[in-house]
Amino acid sequence: MSNGYVIGSIYRPEFDGNIVPDFVQHKERKTDAADKSLKRILTLVLVVLGVELIWLFGVSPCMPLSDITVSGIPGIDESAVLALAGIGRHSSYMTVNESAAEQALLAMPAIRSAHVVKHFPNKAEIRLESRRAAAIVLLERGGEVFPALIGGDGILINMGGEGLTNGKTLPVISGLMLERVYPGMKLPRIYNSLFAQLETLAQKTPELMAAISEIRINHKNYDGYDLTLFPAHRRVRVKLSDNISEETIRYMLLMLDVLSTKSESIREIDFRTGTASYVIDLFKNPVGS
Repeated sequence: MSNGYVIGSIYRPEFDGNIVPDFVQHKERKTDAADKSLKRILTLVLVVLGVELIWLFGVSPCMPLSDITVSGIPGIDESAVLALAGIGRHSSYMTVNESAAEQALLAMPAIRSAHVVKHFPNKAEIRLESRRAAAIVLLERGGEVFPALIGGDGILINMGGEGLTNGKTLPVISGLMLERVYPGMKLPRIYNSLFAQLETLAQKTPELMAAISEIRINHKNYDGYDLTLFPAHRRVRVKLSDNISEETIRYMLLMLDVLSTKSESIREIDFRTGTASYVIDLFKNPVGS
């Protein structure tokens, strides 16, 4: 008691420690409902994500490929390529063996290189590079002469000589000595440098190759060979060693132009020793005329 006033307290039961106000209870109910909704949403997201991952990594790679593309060689038989690579309508991302397919594709003579690429989860791509023809060769089998295409690596591309010339004029090679011939065969090592040189010339200076209609291989009695060239639009034949470089061909064409202005009776020019010598047709240029 102080100054006639009594200090007391008012008891408010709603704020008793054991009693929760209504607005607090309502807020807690809303929080619980939101938490439950969030948990449902997260559960649904996880389920969907799990199904997607199972489909993506477990199911799709085992299903047949949805798309297979073959590129690099226009006009090639894609069904033959796929069959050779071991890729069929039931092949899947998991079952395709890239390295084995690439090795199998190299067995096709027209293919110089092959790359098989898988795109996850169900696509594949085959990239091919064609074997470039270096020359058309005349071969004999069963008493018949027929043309065939030879690559710069000495592989017989096909029998018949169709395709893979890319519109370029290639020289005809005669005089090859082969016991038996078949597509994909490798020529004897003695011819390696010749066809490698021809491929370089065909790619670098196709106009020089167009100036030669035929190259005959003349085998020597003991070892090696030399060459006889038949220039296009000229009746003169030219003998060379087994080296047929760009410089040699240009020198040969230059000498043909020079000598043709002096005499039309030249039958043969010999460049094998490095110094040009020529043979005159006596019937066109009789002695003493």
